[in-house]
Amino acid sequence: MTSQQAKKLLLKKLGKRIRDLRKRKNFSQYIMAKKCDMDYGSYSNIENGKRNVTVFTLQRITKAHKISFSELFNF
Repeated sequence: MTSQQAKKLLLKKLGKRIRDLRKRKNFSQYIMAKKCDMDYGSYSNIENGKRNVTVFTLQRITKAHKISFSELFNF
């Protein structure tokens, strides 16, 4: 696996984890985007593994879900 493929795979796994957490709370992407103080398109791209995420964005996501960073990366 190339480095680029590994990066894409990690983004997909992280996006799936974030989506699964959101679905457990029965929230739409739109509601979670608002809770994270993000626009809908950016949030959707994260869940779909199409956007590289900054630490600051991850912090907003973990805060909205009321989980720790280690819980977020438990996949």
